[in-house]
Amino acid sequence: MLNQQAFEAAHKKEWEQLEGMLDALESAKFWRRRKISTDEFPTLYAALCQHHAMANGRGYSHGLTSRLHHLIRRGHQQLYRYKGNWLQNFMSFVAGEFPRTLRREWRVVSLSALLFFGPFFIFMAICAYNPDVTDLILGSEQRRGMEHMYDPSTRDYRPEGHEDSSAFFMFAFYIYNNVSIGFRMFAGGVLFGIGSVFFALFNGVVIGAVAGHLTGIGYGSTFWSFVPGHSAPELLGIVICGAAGLMLGRSLISPGQRTRRLALVEEAKAALPLVMGASIMIAFAAVIEAYWSPRDLPLTIKVTVGLAIWVIFLAYFALAGRRSSRTL
Repeated sequence: MLNQQAFEAAHKKEWEQLEGMLDALESAKFWRRRKISTDEFPTLYAALCQHHAMANGRGYSHGLTSRLHHLIRRGHQQLYRYKGNWLQNFMSFVAGEFPRTLRREWRVVSLSALLFFGPFFIFMAICAYNPDVTDLILGSEQRRGMEHMYDPSTRDYRPEGHEDSSAFFMFAFYIYNNVSIGFRMFAGGVLFGIGSVFFALFNGVVIGAVAGHLTGIGYGSTFWSFVPGHSAPELLGIVICGAAGLMLGRSLISPGQRTRRLALVEEAKAALPLVMGASIMIAFAAVIEAYWSPRDLPLTIKVTVGLAIWVIFLAYFALAGRRSSRTL
């Protein structure tokens, strides 16, 4: 059994390292805390608790046990401070966990994007040159409703029946509409992924047909003036929901050594960051769609802003959360 002097010498560096981390975390503002390297914090904290128990059991001095107990209390406060700070949790999720999960699941994200954007561009081209195809996809009533919304003579971007609605009401309407699409994309994954595939293809065809038809009949100036600002967070959010649904389908098709039930539960937990991140994007898109998109501004400004938002999101997906260190 080590005597106290040898015990302290053996673990002094670990305690000092943990103490340095705690000093840095306690003195830093919350938005700077994630820049502090804390890779070894869990290991050091667990070892500290063990050292405290050993020191008590061996009857070491009150000064040593008090010091270790004080470090344990400080470490405990930092752990619960992090868990209780919703703003820091949110920022940590947005800046790290969400984009890292996207990159980790790049295969299903890419597949979902292909299933959506493939039909989108194909039917946009078809309907731009053959307006009759639009009726086969949308039906004549829905096609007329879209034409009314984007008619350059009226420029009334609100759906039929909502012409006099406030911007806030339209914000709620857009959230409801887009969340319902995203939910179907995600929930469809429980049908071995078939539902997610279907809704990705279906929405790609419908949205592409609308874009192509309105452009083809000469309403492109109003349509492309309205959609660029919110298109990136809205369409990418829908695609990410589809990717989360494909993860559910993957777990049921190939559960490995797990039961399908266990595989589904574990994959649903792994997909949760995608669903949460996509929900934030869809809410952001609704804000833009309600308050920015209807504004009467030059087309070049609207398109420039829209392209800038696309670039920002793609850069965010590629670069955010690439810190090598794990943070509290």
